[in-house]
Amino acid sequence: MKRIFVEKKAAFREQTKHVLQDLRESLGLPGLADLRIAQRYDIDGLGDEDFRKTLPTIFAEPQVDDVFEDTLPCGESDTVFAV
Repeated sequence: MKRIFVEKKAAFREQTKHVLQDLRESLGLPGLADLRIAQRYDIDGLGDEDFRKTLPTIFAEPQVDDVFEDTLPCGESDTVFAV
């Protein structure tokens, strides 16, 4: 099984900005400094060649998305949760 994370590039994170503002206001978290939203995909049953072909065509748009394989890069002090 292969795991990828897809995240919008910085210039295309409008939804993230809105969610960050909503969390600050609705949940009373004014100190929340930043937010990242990534989609996680677990892919099974594809060979390496087919997997590589699907990354820029099915799972992500290369112009607006960054794709990370296996792990999402995070800092030591970052808090991560998944839904």
